[in-house]
Amino acid sequence: MRYRIRHRTSYRYASEVFESFNEVRLQPLACASQTLLDFDLQIEPPATTMSFRDYYGNAVHDFGVAYLHDRLVIEATSDVVTHAGADDPLAGPAEGEPDASPALRALVGNEALADEHAEFLGPSAYIPLGDDSAALAEALLAEDRETSALAFLTRAADHVRGRLEYRIGTTTVNSSVAEVLAGGSGVCQDFAHVLISLCRHVGLPARYVSGYLGSVGAATASHAWAEAYIPPYGWLGIDATLGTLCTGQHVKAGVGRDYVDVAVLRGTYQGGGQAELDVQVSCEGLGGVDRATQLRGNDDEPIARLVAIQNLGATRQFRRGVMTQAMGGTTETLAVEELPPPRVQARPEDGPPSQQPQQQQQSAERDA
Repeated sequence: MRYRIRHRTSYRYASEVFESFNEVRLQPLACASQTLLDFDLQIEPPATTMSFRDYYGNAVHDFGVAYLHDRLVIEATSDVVTHAGADDPLAGPAEGEPDASPALRALVGNEALADEHAEFLGPSAYIPLGDDSAALAEALLAEDRETSALAFLTRAADHVRGRLEYRIGTTTVNSSVAEVLAGGSGVCQDFAHVLISLCRHVGLPARYVSGYLGSVGAATASHAWAEAYIPPYGWLGIDATLGTLCTGQHVKAGVGRDYVDVAVLRGTYQGGGQAELDVQVSCEGLGGVDRATQLRGNDDEPIARLVAIQNLGATRQFRRGVMTQAMGGTTETLAVEELPPPRVQARPEDGPPSQQPQQQQQSAERDA
């Protein structure tokens, strides 16, 4: 499936901001399950960005606005192809194939695997692995001590979906697993955190995924789900909010231990008073290239079309890079009357910088 995704974040401040420094994780990953064809990031007021990869391989764009402004708009546009149909799983056993995953007991006893994925087995900021989630994980495991790794993952996801009610406004971006379980409701960010905690308690490596859902044409936030490492399938995505394995509708933007590692936007600003946050996300389906047709390797149009699209995306990225290098990566020509006012030095009484409001991932509502 091919999608064009637009993610627009707007901050409006009560008074003028002296300066702000921000980092965003909005660029979809280029990985085994998807191909990134094009990505564009627009910032208003204009700002120079520095891009890099973080520890987990996510694309990060860092920028600052060092002059007076009363609003900040960040708009990312992505063109992505996922390597499965809208209703087809991106990974895992094919339809009709048996579960080939090992017994969970054997997987937990694999010291090499535990060492390689240690960071996705232990506690993290939003997933502290407390007594409440431990008891829940033990109860699920007690249902079948000889369960396969895949069977446990799907059973845990079903339990999370049945236990929690999808409800916006009952949790915040900072809610912990314990708070979500106590309240019995939350959004996709919370569903993912709870499912990850259950996996880690029983020794199954699990991580948080930030991304988008192709079936949601317009939303006020991005989406989130979980991945567990299950041989021989590798990182297997499962969406506890929707109750399915991840399909060609799931576009991956970043991975980490929990939401802290993949926050859509994180930043600070000086002055400005209270900030109002507005988020608009749209995902436009552009059709797709049938996987079976691609694999035949003949002269059919779809495979040639996909290669052409990939080449076009690479050419756009190359041209953008050349232009940035030619401009030194830091300059933009502005008429004198367009120049922003000089930055006013922050006074001691202005206090410490304020945190930009963060975006809770909550876009996908499940069926009742």
